[in-house]
Amino acid sequence: MKQASTDRETLTKGIKRMMLSLPFFIAGPVLIYIGAGSDHPIIFLMPGIAFSIFAVVLAFNGINTILDSMFKTDKTR
Repeated sequence: MKQASTDRETLTKGIKRMMLSLPFFIAGPVLIYIGAGSDHPIIFLMPGIAFSIFAVVLAFNGINTILDSMFKTDKTR
């Protein structure tokens, strides 16, 4: 029985998505913190919340892609 190997192209795609989510994980809370102490908080809070949600979605998508590269068989790809 042959052991399934990792699909390298899909793995690199997932790692790129995870690396792309890192700046959003940093920028979102920073903008929320700035908006909490500001006179006009809506200017910073809305993009901060959007960046935070986008970071979580992107990270989830990246983890899902990495797991697909490792555990999907050739029949399901």
